[in-house]
Amino acid sequence: MPHHFDDPEEGLARETSHPRFVALATDDFYYDLADDFSPFGSDDGSDTLSLLEDWYRDGGKNGKVAGFLQEMLADWDFGVPKSMHRADADVREKWLAKEDMHETFLQSECRARVATAFGQLKITGEVDPAMRDEALAAIACQLALNQRARTRHPAWPHADENEARLTSMQAVLNAL
Repeated sequence: MPHHFDDPEEGLARETSHPRFVALATDDFYYDLADDFSPFGSDDGSDTLSLLEDWYRDGGKNGKVAGFLQEMLADWDFGVPKSMHRADADVREKWLAKEDMHETFLQSECRARVATAFGQLKITGEVDPAMRDEALAAIACQLALNQRARTRHPAWPHADENEARLTSMQAVLNAL
């Protein structure tokens, strides 16, 4: 199966993406590295895609992508409990309240999960079922964090845009 990698000179593009990714990820934000709410626009997402491309170039295979993600998150060492992106609201809120940086770290790990699933789709046209499940759980967590931000910062001007992007990504993954 051929892999689809971006040209370093051109960057992220439909032309260098798997046709299935292009067919499913139709909105322009999926290809915008400056959009913090896109799968690859944040530093976390961009770094994840770059590392995933390298992993595939070095012989990484579908069916093993969850291992790639686990290793990358272990290297990041943010100290986020393993299943925090799946925790119920009370457990998550208690953990978030312990330290200001916890939300940043949790968001980073959620973005990495989403970028890994979308990166696999972009590169190979497939998403491992376990990776799809991880990404959907991460998006659900991010949607909960969006609601938390709306409560804590009612004037946040990007809340609707963030929610719309997350909902779009959720729909793409649910279409697989």
